[in-house]
Amino acid sequence: MANIGVRDRSLQPTESGVTRRAVEREFERYLSQFVDETYAAFDVAAVLRGSNGSGGRVAGKLLNNSRPLERHVIRPKLQSYQQQILDQLEPVLDYAATDAAFDTYADEVLARDIYWDALRDTVRGDRRDQIRERLLARQQSFGDDLEPLVAADSDDFWTAVTDAYDQEMATDIVQTHFEFSVPLQEDQNAFAFELSIDPGEVLGGLARALPTLDVEFTDEALRSMRRAEQQVIPSAKADVEQAYES
Repeated sequence: MANIGVRDRSLQPTESGVTRRAVEREFERYLSQFVDETYAAFDVAAVLRGSNGSGGRVAGKLLNNSRPLERHVIRPKLQSYQQQILDQLEPVLDYAATDAAFDTYADEVLARDIYWDALRDTVRGDRRDQIRERLLARQQSFGDDLEPLVAADSDDFWTAVTDAYDQEMATDIVQTHFEFSVPLQEDQNAFAFELSIDPGEVLGGLARALPTLDVEFTDEALRSMRRAEQQVIPSAKADVEQAYES
């Protein structure tokens, strides 16, 4: 993993054209699969059963109508994370296309990081700084690994992959950067993934009289993401293997 430092080229990203757009398309395709698998694995009932206190009655109502909750709340929440990750990819690719210091892009990268957004307010001082550095280092490593791919002279994604890397390196990149849950695995209690559920919006009718329910789904986020990774990473590795065999 490269250290954050100064590189020599212009700060303006080079126009690698079709290859960069192909990288974006393929990343979006795999990320979409990951979100779909996370959604399929997500157990909203477990989240609701974990709520307590004054929200218990509301949770009970929603438990009896979990399918609308999945469609109207869970799916849009996961899609918002998907878009945020795609937005974060843009400055990472800008970095990959230049020799500028990663510091040039660090603030923008961090502002679009789903984990930084989910960091608990109680995480402060050295621990907060360490998490910040780990999150940035992860994205810098992604940019460093993408650099030869973004620079490749090909209008076909898989041709560019086989030109830029050997098979072992390409497989390692999939394993490292498609394991989206790593920050949560490393320090789960530092983050809080939360939902605000308006029963009226989900159920309509008399449910409009029920109060909003705020629930945390951090444990379920990790469990469902790990399940999704077990599907998506082997699939992506199989695509890599096929590219080098063809």
